[in-house]
Amino acid sequence: MKKVIALLLGITIFIFLNVAHAENKDLKRFSSGSYQQLLQQYAGKPFILTVWSTQCASCIKKMPLLSELRKEMPHINLIMIATDHISEADQVKSILTANGLDQTDNWIFAEPNSAKLRREIDTKWFGEVPRTYFVDKRHERVAISGALPREYYENVLKIILN
Repeated sequence: MKKVIALLLGITIFIFLNVAHAENKDLKRFSSGSYQQLLQQYAGKPFILTVWSTQCASCIKKMPLLSELRKEMPHINLIMIATDHISEADQVKSILTANGLDQTDNWIFAEPNSAKLRREIDTKWFGEVPRTYFVDKRHERVAISGALPREYYENVLKIILN
């Protein structure tokens, strides 16, 4: 009987740890070194990096478009980085889920010095959002600030995917 209880306890702990890990996996902490980690993770692969905030109306307004593009082109690597404070993680997750973007590679700024994190991504970026980077497989990139129309995404994606 003790073995059965110990086994059940072990299974319960295993399930609990996996569920807790899965909950944290969907929103990664963007900290010093994370951008280099992304470049390594997507080595030789094109991707779109969208930097956004819960306080940015145009960021949220364009999320359904990103979700549509993701559904139409599932092979596109889409990375979303929220510049909000880590304490806003629940709101960030809620917005991503509501817009069908919870299955993308999602990050949130996790250090108090957001300027340092911005410089890691782009030394020419001053923090305006939305900010979108179209990155080809050689990791050459085009950066655009502001909300973009669908046609722009489609045209640039044709270029970076070739």
